[in-house]
Amino acid sequence: MVSLALRLFRHHRGAAIATGLIALIGMALVSTMTTLLATGFADGTAEADRSFLTQFPMIMGGWVVAIVVFAMVSTIGVTLGGRAGEIGGLRLIGAAPRQIQVMVSAETLAVSAVAALPGLLLGYLLGWIVLAAVRSSGLIAGSTAYSPGLALPVAGVVVVLLASIAAAWIGSRKIAGRSPVEGPAPAVSNRSRRSPRRILAAVMLVAGIGSSSAVLAMDADDIATTAMTGPATVLVAIGLAVLAPELVVVVNRVLKVLAPRGAAGHLAAVNLSAAPDRVRPAVTFLTLLVGVSAGTLSMQGIENRHSAEGSTAQVLASINYLVVVLIALFMAIALTNNLVAALGRRQEEFTTMSLIGSTSGQTRGMLLREIVAATLVSVIAAGIGALVCVIPFAIVKTGSPAAAFAAGPYLLSIVLGAVIALGVTTVAGNRVVRAAAVH
Repeated sequence: MVSLALRLFRHHRGAAIATGLIALIGMALVSTMTTLLATGFADGTAEADRSFLTQFPMIMGGWVVAIVVFAMVSTIGVTLGGRAGEIGGLRLIGAAPRQIQVMVSAETLAVSAVAALPGLLLGYLLGWIVLAAVRSSGLIAGSTAYSPGLALPVAGVVVVLLASIAAAWIGSRKIAGRSPVEGPAPAVSNRSRRSPRRILAAVMLVAGIGSSSAVLAMDADDIATTAMTGPATVLVAIGLAVLAPELVVVVNRVLKVLAPRGAAGHLAAVNLSAAPDRVRPAVTFLTLLVGVSAGTLSMQGIENRHSAEGSTAQVLASINYLVVVLIALFMAIALTNNLVAALGRRQEEFTTMSLIGSTSGQTRGMLLREIVAATLVSVIAAGIGALVCVIPFAIVKTGSPAAAFAAGPYLLSIVLGAVIALGVTTVAGNRVVRAAAVH
């Protein structure tokens, strides 16, 4: 199956590029954190700087690894959706589900291995930039040298490689186990509510809300308030993103209310009812992008406004903003990547629509209505999740939850997500619709 996986690469280069890009950026971010950690452990690092240079990358690195693994699982799931016929054919000629999973894992490992060296080198560069920013802020001595070494950055790359294999194994489990003589299963089945996915989502949400609530027992000047709230926003955002199939059901209902008239609105409502998985990538990554960005930006805004002038928390703000920007860029790339992949696999659908009389304008209108409804539901869910996490932080810092309701961080995150979703859908969708019309 491994040799077959390598031979099949030329038939699905787009999927390989999508997976490889996520692996590349993920390795770069994880390597960035490990270069800082290695610098903290280096012999020449002052004892006063060692604590920050070990604790900060460990906390941030945990966020990054969680987000990268989730992004890999989701991306692999999306790209495999376009290969259902190929995998069904392999099943028909005798391939077992486990062999399909081995094949997909081998493909993912090969793609990730190609991205390993560029990701490592980019991580060294980003680590140097972050350390320079830390030095300039005065958090560590100007004499502290950048000492990334080799062992820890390589270990970070290995972690992402192992995570990619695990993501491929998990992401391919559903499609590998599907009967080759049955149609695609519905996105949200009527199976028991205690499905592993829902249990995982519940664990993430409870852990995130628990972490943010624990801040209420801490002193306002304790730096641990930030260390607890930041991961909480990530956990809650991932938990909500795991519930994307349930959110897609809400998208379908919203779409029937917002766009009941006209051919494009009718097509969007019927199409999404028949195949709700078509907007799942948008819902998943919009929820993650807006949830993490809004939560961390809101938290840091409260810290900036209510911490003592020149305090460690205020000095740390610029570093936190830099890391949040890096993570937001990664999630924006993942959102773009998955939207393009999801739209690309719909060309056959658009061709069929063209053959039965749908105009290109109606198809584009259908896509626009789908993404608008998906964006609306995603940003509301993500915004509520971020707000729930930030309220305890605001109470501890200011004595009132009012600061958590500052609109700026939420609007910035929502605009970023909406612009990416609408822009990518418009550009990539137009290209796929035109290609479908030609056929």
